Amino acid sequence: MYIEIYSTHNELVSGQLKNKNVVIIDVLRATSVIVTALENGARKVKTSISIDNAFEQKSKETTLLLGGERNAVKIKGFDFGNSPLEYTKEKIKNKTILLTTTNGTQSVNKSSGAKTLIAASFLNLNSVLEYLVKINEDFHIICSGTQGKFSLEDGLCAGLILHELKKRGNVSSSDFGELLTLPFKKDSFSLQMLLSKAYHLNFLKSKGLSADIDYCLQINKFALIPIWKVDGFVALKE
Repeated sequence: MYIEIYSTHNELVSGQLKNKNVVIIDVLRATSVIVTALENGARKVKTSISIDNAFEQKSKETTLLLGGERNAVKIKGFDFGNSPLEYTKEKIKNKTILLTTTNGTQSVNKSSGAKTLIAASFLNLNSVLEYLVKINEDFHIICSGTQGKFSLEDGLCAGLILHELKKRGNVSSSDFGELLTLPFKKDSFSLQMLLSKAYHLNFLKSKGLSADIDYCLQINKFALIPIWKVDGFVALKE
């Protein structure tokens, strides 16, 4: 199995990964929201690359719940921001959500035409691992990044996935992928310590979102994989 890891979605153009297997990561916070929403009973999580398109889709499908942010701020007129803590069972069970974010949903757009598309975070890391082992094919992992720049939290999530995959079989990657596995070589680590100087994490902290950060850095909280079906992510439970 070969794992290619991209430092940001800007390394790709839409359609470049057509017929490929793709994993997208946006730990803080889009893929953590997608995992949480599906775990809490959402029927589907759709995505949009623009606010205008989100409102247009809402006008055609009035039962849609809109979620998302721009620069970590909830979008005016939306039902939710981009905090996974907002997506409670009471509010979203059996609902369809349309999400648009600064970074994560751009990765979905760049994955247009993928053979398989799943969303990964620390929250569902082990389920993603087991799924990749089961499929046993080459995969492309997109670290969404922050406004076009690499985000350490996404890289560490990708690195931990690759590290754990290497324990389970014959897996190779690029030099970038190998670099991302280095913090985990001794199997003893603290995400909080590794990410203490991370730009995006500290930006969110400055916005008063420490609870979101603590939540998103939990490993293996859920046994669920968001997998793309036709027009959005649905829950695949392993």
